[in-house]
Amino acid sequence: MMASSVQPSTAVGGWQQRIRPIPLGRLILAWLITLLVLLYAWGRTLVMWMLEGQADPWYLRLLLVGIIAVIALTWNLSAAWQRPGINRLVQWGVPLSWIGTGVVVVLTNTGNLFPKHYTMLIFVPATLWVLWLSWMFYQPIRWQYRLGVLALCMVFLACCIGLLEVQGLTGDAKVNFAWRLQKNDGEISGPPTVTAKETVAPAAPSQDDYPQFLGPQRLGIVPQARLTRDWKAHPPLELWRKSVGLGWSAFAVAGNRAITQEQWGPKECVVCYRVSDGEILWVHEDGTRFDSKMGGHGPRATPTIADNRVYTVGATGILNCLDARTGKVIWTCDINKENNKDLAHHGVCGSPIIVDDKVIVCPTAADGISLAAYHKDTGERLWQGGLHQASYGSPILTEIAGVRQILVYNSEGVTAHDPSTGGVLWDFAWTNGEKVNCSQPIPHAGGPGRVFVSTGYDQGCALFQVERGANDKWATPVPIWQNNKMKTKFTTAVIHDGCIYGLDEGILACLDLETGKQLWKAKRYKHGQILLAGSLLLIQAEEGQVILGEPTRDEFRELGQIPALSNKTWNNPALAGRYLLVRNDREAACYELQLEGE
Repeated sequence: MMASSVQPSTAVGGWQQRIRPIPLGRLILAWLITLLVLLYAWGRTLVMWMLEGQADPWYLRLLLVGIIAVIALTWNLSAAWQRPGINRLVQWGVPLSWIGTGVVVVLTNTGNLFPKHYTMLIFVPATLWVLWLSWMFYQPIRWQYRLGVLALCMVFLACCIGLLEVQGLTGDAKVNFAWRLQKNDGEISGPPTVTAKETVAPAAPSQDDYPQFLGPQRLGIVPQARLTRDWKAHPPLELWRKSVGLGWSAFAVAGNRAITQEQWGPKECVVCYRVSDGEILWVHEDGTRFDSKMGGHGPRATPTIADNRVYTVGATGILNCLDARTGKVIWTCDINKENNKDLAHHGVCGSPIIVDDKVIVCPTAADGISLAAYHKDTGERLWQGGLHQASYGSPILTEIAGVRQILVYNSEGVTAHDPSTGGVLWDFAWTNGEKVNCSQPIPHAGGPGRVFVSTGYDQGCALFQVERGANDKWATPVPIWQNNKMKTKFTTAVIHDGCIYGLDEGILACLDLETGKQLWKAKRYKHGQILLAGSLLLIQAEEGQVILGEPTRDEFRELGQIPALSNKTWNNPALAGRYLLVRNDREAACYELQLEGE
């Protein structure tokens, strides 16, 4: 990187055989700023530029100040040395340490969905202009050489931006790179077309249905499931696999219909698949699109199926009531426009819930309207309410102290609402510095009036008690215990036999429900999802594989694993009887599982 043909321009007086302390200090300080400040600041700036189309101003200022500081420290510093070996050490050591550190940064801060050796070969050269600009005044060389090398480094930068793009982050905030010209079908194609017709009316409700987000009770539990424990002797049978549109929606299943939400180009779609073969029965389209390179494009919520109707909420706030048989619109409205003016940066994430004659949803804005109810037959708004901005959670219906109530995990904590009026009953503050809460609160956790709540970003979990005081007024919820042993960033924990099972920052862990004591931690499955099927756990790992295992107070024993998907998967799995449906923002698959006794 550094030219080696130029000799020191001046003698070094009485220090001809030694190194001057001041120049040596300048050299070491410049080298430390280069590796500890410049590489990080430019790496962060470049990634955010590729991710959001604009640089982070703070890191850009840090980069500029760092470059100026290194230039000032190294200006004609080569003249301070009498020994040519010092200059050779600088000429080779600085660039090699820069490249080596860059390689380490790539290896430790990028996801596994793109070959890391390609990332290193393209991304690291794109940083060399910073190194050269900072150190090119170290020795007196011609301006043609300085500018020529700088121009070559800029070519490396242009190649990086032209070849690679950032396709979001992993659950651990690592960067997922991809070829810029390699696009998903959902990014470049129009909506899917109907491939089958079904004239038979949807089946009557069944205990095997999985009609909404996280299953019948919204707890991520299918209590009646009786899956075989031996996946080696009876491996899951793949029935079909399809390319799907963008989004983090899961499947809702009723009878032979599996319904999800997908983004196809400029169209946000509700797509109905036939469970048995994956053929498309109908497609509903809305002309809207939600984009977030950091969190992913497309819809986030999961449909709700009730009374032969499908209720869906799109990422921009479009609430649809559709005929489950045909997909035809019964009514539609925009919950964000009707309840507040602005859309939160994460879009609308809460899945709708049906309570009596109402469909209850979670608009997102900063004015505190985090819940709204519409008449399920007409779409008329019945009420709105809340204290804090809606986060990523979905409303859940429960009964505490004999009173039915809607719980929702918003940006500040868990709030309970009267389902008839939307009025706030009680509020429990439990959040993190990011105000990002994705997990569902779990009511009746180990006893009447007990609620378990957990979140990520180092906040952890808590078990708290809710009671009614004098004059039927709700007392302030009181924590029973709280700790940071269960930090469920994207997933919702499940409770079984006095234990809490969840992904603690991506690692499967078990807590004692009564005390909060951690009983064990098992394997890292990253930031995926879990589902309790009877007494077994189905784990949808972030990188796509599905794991079957048996959890106990003492350990977790893996019983089998299938490579169900092959990309980042934040979507929840759905288990309807013997059918397991999984998807991410690229593909979906349906597996038939063997049941016990067959």
